[in-house]
Amino acid sequence: MSSQGRIPIHRGFAVVAAAAAAVACASPPAPPRDSASEPAKTTHAPALPDLTDIEAQLTEIRGLKFLKDVPAEHQSMEDWGNYLDEELKTMFPPDKVGGFMAGLVRLGMLKQPIDLSEEFKSALLSQAGAYYDPATGKFYYLMTDMAPMLLQTVAAHELVHALQDQHFKLGALLEKMEQEQAEDIRNDDQVLAVRFLVEGEATYVQTLWQTKTMGMDLSANPEMETMAFRMQANMEPDALIELSKQVDMSAMGLEGGDIAKAIESMDKIPPYILHPLMAAYIKGAYFTMELRHAGGWERVAEAYRNLPTTSEQVMHPDKFTGQRDEPTRVSLPALDDVRQAGWKEIDSARHGEYYLALLLRNFDCPGAKANRATAGWDGDLYRAYQREDGRVMFILATTWDSEKDAQEFFDAYKSILTTKCALPEPVETYVEESGDVAYPCGGGGDDTGRLALRGREVFIVEGAPAQLAGVMIRQAKAVEIQHAD
Repeated sequence: MSSQGRIPIHRGFAVVAAAAAAVACASPPAPPRDSASEPAKTTHAPALPDLTDIEAQLTEIRGLKFLKDVPAEHQSMEDWGNYLDEELKTMFPPDKVGGFMAGLVRLGMLKQPIDLSEEFKSALLSQAGAYYDPATGKFYYLMTDMAPMLLQTVAAHELVHALQDQHFKLGALLEKMEQEQAEDIRNDDQVLAVRFLVEGEATYVQTLWQTKTMGMDLSANPEMETMAFRMQANMEPDALIELSKQVDMSAMGLEGGDIAKAIESMDKIPPYILHPLMAAYIKGAYFTMELRHAGGWERVAEAYRNLPTTSEQVMHPDKFTGQRDEPTRVSLPALDDVRQAGWKEIDSARHGEYYLALLLRNFDCPGAKANRATAGWDGDLYRAYQREDGRVMFILATTWDSEKDAQEFFDAYKSILTTKCALPEPVETYVEESGDVAYPCGGGGDDTGRLALRGREVFIVEGAPAQLAGVMIRQAKAVEIQHAD
């Protein structure tokens, strides 16, 4: 089974752009500088940090002892690239990745076809400053042309991953999650939720460590801590990227170095890859802070024993720390008419709140509106199909906490059709009696879309001939969804 996002769970990364944004949000203002105090630019790889003091400081902050020493060494980008090549074969199986990509393009998660494996590799080559490998119990520096303090910060992040592995078994998390997932459905939502937990805790503890070394105990002032982490968690992805770009590289002796290049390269990474990657650090740090405020570090530890299952739970921590809001299991009918018409299933996934908001933002839905429209998410299921002529279509079934929430998503999705399908505004072509919205959606002479609302459910079909789209919607509406509440 392919599991998009597998690597960032199994391997703990220090993503330099996300770290720069986190530190910029949480740190006190830097004092004025003069030319005499300018740091010297790094012209060669500095000595790797001594980890002894950092381990002791992290133990004090996190309340967990290192069960064994954590070796660290530098790894070349060539070796890192070779390592990624092997891991990506599992992440994106060659026999499935084409259908995976084609479905995501038809859905709109990707704006255009790309080589998913190569794009993900390129993102990690440019953004990962270091990574921890549970298989070896050590971490590897990938970027070393930075000031000693930043190398120590990278080390602190990776040492938190080592603590997680020693106490909570990072590799076993993946195995447990894969065992619980259906064989034919990628659960991208749960993969992202666990990534929020793993990378969020590392970012949170790293930030507490870094601000403490700068003379400020952020955790001693819960109000200030909450304000700092909430501010960054509420930032839209583009704003976070812009904040990363505003970090003063010259003040840290980083002009022209690996971190500066990483931040400059972010504009080239597709949002489908970059935005969830950064959110895991930034929003995940806020999630970890909320867990700690709700029940101390033991509450954080409990999250590893009883993993979050949805991005909704980590983006709205009260839905995890309070009465846990589990998703409604959405199903689709057999759709025999689709197979009889020559369509073959090529992809299936549960996307969740975060990815559905990303879908809306991809087509110029303002961030705040996209967030509101998806905040009442309660479950979804997407399937993509392809014909021998290469034509692709999808069906997406979603359910929401209330009819009002369903109406909000329905309205938001309808609003993006002017951009997504190049339609005149407003889109007001309704099917008689059903109230569905029917529209041409491009990609073929008779490619159509159908958007339907039924109480707490919203259904979407795009790319199918009009008659087949109507049949699919009617069959999907006939399936009864059993809500947990």
